[in-house]
Amino acid sequence: MMVGMFSSSGESVAVIDGQAEDAAAEVWRRIRSISHDPQAMAVCHQITQETGLALAPQRALLVLPLDEAISMRQLARRLGCDNSYVTPLVDTLEGRGLAVRRPHPSDRRVKVIELTEPGRALAERVQLADSTPPDTFGQLTEAELGTLRDLLRKLDPV
Repeated sequence: MMVGMFSSSGESVAVIDGQAEDAAAEVWRRIRSISHDPQAMAVCHQITQETGLALAPQRALLVLPLDEAISMRQLARRLGCDNSYVTPLVDTLEGRGLAVRRPHPSDRRVKVIELTEPGRALAERVQLADSTPPDTFGQLTEAELGTLRDLLRKLDPV
């Protein structure tokens, strides 16, 4: 894929393989490029190399609360996956001593997951790595960051 830029009437347009790129496609491509910043990805890969923990269980650590237990069903919802997908993830976390699975205090049919002390420490590290913006954000002024934030909120109102 060959990406270039040209200006027509003062407006920059991305060109991919000789075709003008749709504005929404360009924005999405740039968001993905930023979110896959090599510096940010290096931190995730470093955690994987140090711990041997695959990305899927790390993703669970991103959404598990640090200070409370949640049900397997809640974890599946947070991950946006099927309930059956969560079982092997929790098995992995338990096997590594990062989480424990217990019966719910008031409904013994429900299982809850809670991070152990080592799990909490690793989850904090994974969450920090995921939430730290790349250095390139330093190129934006506070006003520009506010504008970008507001525009992205329109796309993701959560």
